Amino acid sequence: MELEDRHVTVTPEGISLEVVLAGLGSRFMAFALDFTLQVLALIGFALVVASAFHSSVSTTSGLVVAGAFSLFVLADFLGYFIFCEMLFSGRTLGKRIAGLRVVQVGGQPVGFWSSLLRNVLRLIDMQLGFSYIVGSVLILSTSRNQRLGDLIANTLVVRERVGAAATWKGASWTSGADFTAPAWRPGVWSPAASQQGYLPPELSHWDVSAVPDTELALARTFLASRSGYTQEARLRLGYELAGRIWPLVAGPTRPLQPERFLEAVLLVKSARS
Repeated sequence: MELEDRHVTVTPEGISLEVVLAGLGSRFMAFALDFTLQVLALIGFALVVASAFHSSVSTTSGLVVAGAFSLFVLADFLGYFIFCEMLFSGRTLGKRIAGLRVVQVGGQPVGFWSSLLRNVLRLIDMQLGFSYIVGSVLILSTSRNQRLGDLIANTLVVRERVGAAATWKGASWTSGADFTAPAWRPGVWSPAASQQGYLPPELSHWDVSAVPDTELALARTFLASRSGYTQEARLRLGYELAGRIWPLVAGPTRPLQPERFLEAVLLVKSARS
């Protein structure tokens, strides 16, 4: 029984990208954490302003305080979300703790205008009475769990894959034994093998849905042209690409030789496209 809402989109490179959609509960938890931080920041700012102008009661100082407070409320309410989503690749501090991320519907990172639009429309999603009733109803009723801001900005909130990173935290990727592992049959772990529907049993449980299409394209280009590199450059590039993709893959039971690992990732992705 499938308990997770998933979204599959085909990238311009012809790669099927599958993501797990965030539900109402996890999104509410992330917002509650973000809102708590915003309120604390607002209280801190109010205390600083009160301390700075406590001895001044003139009309001018009152206008300055009101203007500064209004600007800070705007920056705190809207700027916080936009700043965090741009700086942390679609994640506010609350979303980071909850394991969520904002992306575009096509799987690309969220852009500035998309972030601005979805967060300005948060004013409508939060109605009635800042209860998020509009956003909650839309999240529960739309096929991709989108509130109004997401629908207009063409964005999704997805759950991040953290299982592989947690499992292999501290594991040695560069173990010398990896290069002395028994040789595998040429062509078996390659995307071409998936054209016949072949997926080795040892790869059947791998989850590569969190690997971005840009990383897949780099891996495919590297493997196609690896014979043209010097041995030193080939090893360096293989380790670099494998090291970037490794934390995003769930399922491997042990570290693999970099090129073998990249071939396996492309095979799994191709077989499930």
